Amino acid sequence: MRSKAGALLLCSLIAASTVIAEELPSIFGMQRDKLQVKPSLRLDGRPEPLQAASLEKGQDSPTAKSPRKAFLASVLLPGAGEFYAGAKKRAAVFFGLEAITVGLYLKWKGEGDDIEKEFRQTADVQWDPLSYLAWRGSTISRNSSITHALPCSTYIVVEGNLDNCDGSEVQQYYELMGKYDQFVSGWADVQDVNGNTVQPTQVDSVENYLSETRLTYEDRRNDSNVLLKRASSIAGLILVNHAISAIDAARTARIQNEDKSARLERRTRFLFTFYESMGGQVPMMMAYKPFY
Repeated sequence: MRSKAGALLLCSLIAASTVIAEELPSIFGMQRDKLQVKPSLRLDGRPEPLQAASLEKGQDSPTAKSPRKAFLASVLLPGAGEFYAGAKKRAAVFFGLEAITVGLYLKWKGEGDDIEKEFRQTADVQWDPLSYLAWRGSTISRNSSITHALPCSTYIVVEGNLDNCDGSEVQQYYELMGKYDQFVSGWADVQDVNGNTVQPTQVDSVENYLSETRLTYEDRRNDSNVLLKRASSIAGLILVNHAISAIDAARTARIQNEDKSARLERRTRFLFTFYESMGGQVPMMMAYKPFY
């Protein structure tokens, strides 16, 4: 009798194992095969399926958008990837930021370059490097606080121009002549403390000789530097906008490709289930959150 009862129980368990039922995720480990999940109940009493049968997992939608294409589009033009993915409002935000930042960059860069061109032209007319070099080579200059050599001086003496001088040296050339007192003797309107115009070799103390042109020159150079630094900073923001938009576009395209059931799969679910035990089905309430 015991053997017949055991065989009957084994057949019952095999038959029960063939019943079609949805399974919980693998977070339940080895106990997963012992769980038969009943559909969760909504407020109206009707069952809510875990996954819609109309779209199998992994099946592409006919209107699917490529996250890679969205990413590359926004790398080239912020907002383009979002527009491609169908998120037009997000596209407008990133494109608007791009338009504003690029506009500011062009404005500040253009103004800075114009002022730089202006003060360099002033220097070419009002500052004579040969006069400065004559003063530098005189005995009187040895009593002055000389701390910087004149960039491109070799090209000026030998060739008479800056054509073959390195670009960074040329930039230093135009910066130093207005920044430091030791270069005051090269300005055409250099004066002593009494307002008398003097010759370059008469400058015996660079701190006590002034040039109004030099002061104006330095102000304009500072104005140019401020604008060019702003342009440089805004260029960094442009790159950041490209990077953020590209990442956002790829994410948006991925989300847009998901159907409603796929989005539901990732939310925290609360399920009323039954645990199959030797004593029968035991009711259980469980919650899980898929991470994929």
